[in-house]
Parts: sequence; structure tokens; C-alpha cells
Amino acid sequence: MASCPNCGFDLAADGTCRVCGYGKTGPEAAGPAKKKTSPRRLRLPLIIGAFCVLVAAGAVVLAERANGSQPAPTASAGSAVATSAANQNATSTGSSGGSTTVQAADVQPTSQMAAQPAATANTHPANVEDSPYFHVAVGASPLAVRAAQPLVLYDPATQPVFNIDTMPYPPLTSEDAYVAWMQKRYPTETAHFLRWRWQRASIALARHRITHQRVLEAFLLTPREWFVRKFNLDKTYSNTAIPIGFGQTISGPDLVSNMTNALDPQPDQRVLEIGTGSGYQSAFLSSLSNYCYTIEIVRPLAEQTNQIYLDHTKELPQLGNIHRMAADGYYGWPKYAPFDRIIVTTGIDHIPPVLLRELKPGGIMVIPVGPPTGQVVLKITKTVDAKGDVHITREDIYHGSRKEIFVPFTAATGGTHNVGEGK
Repeated sequence: MASCPNCGFDLAADGTCRVCGYGKTGPEAAGPAKKKTSPRRLRLPLIIGAFCVLVAAGAVVLAERANGSQPAPTASAGSAVATSAANQNATSTGSSGGSTTVQAADVQPTSQMAAQPAATANTHPANVEDSPYFHVAVGASPLAVRAAQPLVLYDPATQPVFNIDTMPYPPLTSEDAYVAWMQKRYPTETAHFLRWRWQRASIALARHRITHQRVLEAFLLTPREWFVRKFNLDKTYSNTAIPIGFGQTISGPDLVSNMTNALDPQPDQRVLEIGTGSGYQSAFLSSLSNYCYTIEIVRPLAEQTNQIYLDHTKELPQLGNIHRMAADGYYGWPKYAPFDRIIVTTGIDHIPPVLLRELKPGGIMVIPVGPPTGQVVLKITKTVDAKGDVHITREDIYHGSRKEIFVPFTAATGGTHNVGEGK
């Protein structure tokens, strides 16, 4: 059988090529055949060229080692990271996140957002911690950014600092009434974001992501725009995971609502979050419980989010009830255990034994469990019978209808935790 002079594939019986269209007439015609250069003729120059590149690269590395320096990051490395983060935005959640597909019912902002400055991939700040992807962009080991030793960022002696039982909640009668009430009580709130938040809450109600009134009120009180970083502000209430830097994401509002709704914390219950991330989940919880504790393994992210809390505690005093620590959350927070509620916002292939021990009898844990390709978000209920035997019940909060992809539950020593750890 003859081969196509254009692409090399076998020609059909009529002398045409089904791959490139050679020999066809009309719109599919491939045009005059072009002489094909034999791959054998190209092979030797390519091998010689590749060898020269390797020799040159080796010489550069040897020279840099002799000078006691390391290669500087290149623009292509930054570009690759930015591309990876953009792809992750569509497929995975972050320290508090899962991937979702924006549906037709999703509400977009009703006015044009102010243009945000685009991140330049070939710009590398003198202080690498100023870059939202610094630990990836400059090729640093994850150990350089993970909290190898626990660092308590905020641990108020007075508990609670602010009693949410005394806090009024916004009206639920209409969007206009809600916006007017919020702007009167919180002058920094803008009508644009308030209306977008109301519309997002309406969708969560319609999808049964929120079924408790207290959770609805807490959602409406929490400005998500404070925690979505400025470079993604125009996606604040879009139902998708959004990058926040440091290789982490903030989960879509429907997922956060559904997990919080399953947790259903009460004002006097202690709530532990594993994976502070953007800070949005704990801020949401602080309007539901007086006793909130959160742990983040990426230290610069924990410090960044801690500052967001400090900047806004005057406006939302319940943020002052959130105890914050940079540490490996796999081992919980023994100082304040046991907890009535635990929420894990990173994906893992098993339930951490230490966290189960730190969960009170009758307590609830919400955790995404499964392989990196997709986790089932489980509601774990722990009970202890009269004999002292512990029983664990598991419930998929989506009842088998979907899985989510979260950023991985990493260990301070690198990699991920094994099933047998902490037993």
C-alpha cells in the first residue's frame, strides 16, 4: 500500500489520505503535495544538537557550583506555575476547596468589576515570599514553606472574645432589605458584593446546600471578598475553586456551604478546622460558634490569612474568637481537644486516627476521603456505647451524586501521611 507524500500515513484505495486530505478535491483538498524530509535525515542533526545543549547546560551548572550559587528562576518556570494554577482553578479546590462546574443557574456579578492588575509570570520579587507561588516558582523544597514546628499565631486568653449570642442577624425577607440592613450596620460593605452574596445564597438554598437558617445567616454575614485574593476578586461568588497562592485554593461557595451545613456547629461547641487556607471557612464558622480553632500547614499562607483576620476583626468581632496556628493539622490541636466538630478541607485517603480521638463522643467530622482523582465528602459521626465501644458512622453529604477534588493533605516532613500514622 502506498504512503501519503505529505504525512506518511497509508493512502486509501482511491489514492487519498484520510489524515491530511491529500488527493481530495473541494474544501477538504490538501493542496499540492510537498516533498517530505526523511526522518532519518533529520535524526543525526537532532542528536548532535541535543548533545550540544546538554554539554552547555552541564558547563553552566558546574560554573555555578564553583561560584557557590544556585541557578536563578527563569521566566518559563513562573509561566508554568501560573498555567498550572489556572488549570487547577477549573479542577481542584484548595485548602478549602473542591472542583465544581459553573451551571447556567449560577449568578455572575451584575456590574463590571474594576480591572485587576495581571500577574506577570516573568517577574520575580527580591523577597520570594512576596510571590503567591514562590515555593513552586523558585523550585524550593516544600519543607521550606511548611510549618515543621507548630507556630501559634493567635490564641486569645479570653474565650470567647465576642459572644455571638448577642449578635443580630440580617433580615431574610428580601434582597433589598438585606442590602440596606448590611450597609447600615457594616458601612464598608458594597451593594455589588452584597447582592451577589444574596444571589449565591439563593442558589445554595435551591440546591439544598443550605438547610439550616443559622448557616444561611452566617453565610450572608461573611464577606467572601475579603478572603478571595485580589487577583481573583472578579470570581468571588462564582461556584468554582479559585487559586489563592502558595499552590492552594478557596473552595466554591456551594461546597463550603454544604460542608458547613453538614457540620451544623452550635454556639457553645468547639470547632476545629484543618486547612485554614484563605480563611473563609473559619470566618464562616465564627458566626456559628464561639470557639473556633484553625490550623494551616503552609506557614506564609497562615501568616497572610492571620493578617486578614486582624485587619477585619473590628468590623466582624467574631473573627477574634478564631484561634490560629501554623502546624501539621494531622495531629490536631491537643491543647483544646476534644472537639465537638472537626472539618477537614484537604483531601486524604483515610481518616486520621488522631483526629478521631480528638472528636468528642456524639461529635461530627466532615472530611473529604479518597484518592487524588476525587474524594467523597464524608460526614463522620462518632458514638460510644454503654460498654465504652466506639462506633463510627459514615454518610456521603452528596449521597453518591458527586465527588470533589481537594488539594492534598500534606505532611510537615514532605509527601503525605500514611494510614498507620498516629494510631
